[in-house]
Amino acid sequence: MKRALVIGGSGGLGRSVVEVFKSNWSVTSIDFSENSSATTNILLSPSKSFSAYANTCRVNLTSKFDAIICVAGGFGMGPISDPEVFEQLDKMLSVNLYPAILAGHLACSFLNEEGLLVLTGAAAVFKDVTPGLLAYGLSKTATHSLALNLAKREGLPSNCTVATLLPDMIDTPGNRSAMPDADFSKWTNPNSVAGLVKMWAEGYNRPANGSFAHLKWENNQVIPEFL
Repeated sequence: MKRALVIGGSGGLGRSVVEVFKSNWSVTSIDFSENSSATTNILLSPSKSFSAYANTCRVNLTSKFDAIICVAGGFGMGPISDPEVFEQLDKMLSVNLYPAILAGHLACSFLNEEGLLVLTGAAAVFKDVTPGLLAYGLSKTATHSLALNLAKREGLPSNCTVATLLPDMIDTPGNRSAMPDADFSKWTNPNSVAGLVKMWAEGYNRPANGSFAHLKWENNQVIPEFL
């Protein structure tokens, strides 16, 4: 049985990834809360550092994975003039960039040959500057840079694939709560995103190493546009 490691497996998108993969994969979720649908959970303590999180993962992981998928993340607004810009940046780095670094770090030891490593970026940040979302934009820009570096495969399996998702707005409970008046029909279905990633993980239409996939939502399906 193939194995997937999902960082952020209890989040809005993470739960969909776990649900879609578990039909015929063994799935390990890494998060601050348990996902009962996962085969195995590695629980992290919010009071610890990412160095401690990495140590916890290394101690608890006993096998290699065919796919390592980072779907942890968060959103925040605020310009450079905001008095809380430094606090905002600390938060955005901790929820967006550091989990992606953790995924890459673990892939060095726990990703199988020909495995798939998936990070989550942001289409809006990839395509343009976001001065009104400065901390968020910086954290996602750094994630995109990390993906480019990981695609060089230094320390990773020499024939693995690194791919980065660039979603617009994903239809998660958190996003609905934050924007209750939005037109949810225009938002990307998380199960469809999970299905796309699973297809890649199983070797179907897998993108080239180093690809960035803008996830366009058209006719109730995800269409990846590679940038």
